[in-house]
Amino acid sequence: MIEKISAVIIPDVKHRYHVLPILLSGILISFSGFAQKKSENPRRTDPYQLMSKYYEDDFNPFAKGNWYVGFAFSLQDQRLQNQSRLFDKVLDGQDLNYDLTFRGGYFLNNFLMAGANFIYSRDKFTGTVVQESDTIIRQNITGIGTIVPSLKTYFPLTKNNRLSFFNELGLGVGFGKTVTRDTRNKDEINKSHTDEFAFTAGISPGITFFAIENFAFEIQLNNLIGYKLQVSNKTTNETEESKITTHNVNFNIDLLSLNLGLAYYFGTKKRRK
Repeated sequence: MIEKISAVIIPDVKHRYHVLPILLSGILISFSGFAQKKSENPRRTDPYQLMSKYYEDDFNPFAKGNWYVGFAFSLQDQRLQNQSRLFDKVLDGQDLNYDLTFRGGYFLNNFLMAGANFIYSRDKFTGTVVQESDTIIRQNITGIGTIVPSLKTYFPLTKNNRLSFFNELGLGVGFGKTVTRDTRNKDEINKSHTDEFAFTAGISPGITFFAIENFAFEIQLNNLIGYKLQVSNKTTNETEESKITTHNVNFNIDLLSLNLGLAYYFGTKKRRK
């Protein structure tokens, strides 16, 4: 249409001003026709829209009878200098520890889940410490396995349950071993083996966000409020034996010990009972 109209333009100034409105009208009509066709055939392939649509229709991840599995981990790497601890003082040292957590659960009621966690914890320390006025080069490794039955309650923060706050109450029993090597005066070496037993009780809050259908990301603070009983039976140089029992009650917010996890919820499209 535009080409035909432009063909009648002549250098005469009078005709030039008559043709200009016709050209503009043709362009506007063409553009409006294109926009109307685009609105009649909207694109429905936007990934965000497709993912959001899944959570709009009967999405009930916390419904009675659903199952849950998950995995989480935490990692903490500390450089210690002139740091006082319970039984010694660290002059200079490196402390690396991590937790691997495997989770499972079943919803007894809407928003209430009974479950169990298996946690493997490993702690490795290397450094120079002062204990009873002696300077010691210390190396020790601790490995503990813990089973934690728990009750978990969910509180949705959005109408479609995609973002939720949860609170977990757990009671744990753990067993493990610690191997320690202490070196004094460069040639005096003491080796010890310790059998560890631990009982824990704690409240651990967190947040769940569903990212892709039934898969969710979880962030949790372990034992924000908790109690721990630890019994250590220690054997040094295969002869000397000792026993230490400690009780610890804490209210601790440590962002470096956050548990980051991935979970899968079975039966999210079932209607609530």
